[in-house]
Amino acid sequence: MKKLSVLVPIITVSLSGCAMSEGDFPSLLKRPYEDEPVMVESAAPTAANLSLPAGLQSDLSAAVASSAAAHDLFQARLPAVTRRVDAARNAAVSSESWVAAQMELAALEIQRSPSVEALADIDALYQAQLERETDEGQSGGTDIIARQRDAVQAQVERQQSDIDAMKNRLR
Repeated sequence: MKKLSVLVPIITVSLSGCAMSEGDFPSLLKRPYEDEPVMVESAAPTAANLSLPAGLQSDLSAAVASSAAAHDLFQARLPAVTRRVDAARNAAVSSESWVAAQMELAALEIQRSPSVEALADIDALYQAQLERETDEGQSGGTDIIARQRDAVQAQVERQQSDIDAMKNRLR
């Protein structure tokens, strides 16, 4: 009962503030500055920042070209290796057809190594450009490298997926 007698005045005083209609209270209408457009500085890189230094661009282009050439050779050889693996699918481990399929798979993995090396080279170029942009307070070059890296990464992942699928068929 004692708690109730203390709460009643507190509640009454609190609610009376809500019912007050007189006084100098701030308006809830929009203020003039709330309708003004806000100028936000664009975080998008400028055209000047969307280029790489000539040496870096050359290295990036060489890595991408190396990966593309290796990927083309990989794709050209893939059907023959797939046929060899399919022929050895139910063969005994260490049989002639199984060994031949394993050798073809190993050769295919070696053939794709320039793609994997290119991916590592592009990662190093990205890191160097990121450090340069951090030091100079610029941006944009890493975006260029990242797009090329994503394309090479997709090729490498596809190659690995094809090889893994064939290895699983030989088990």
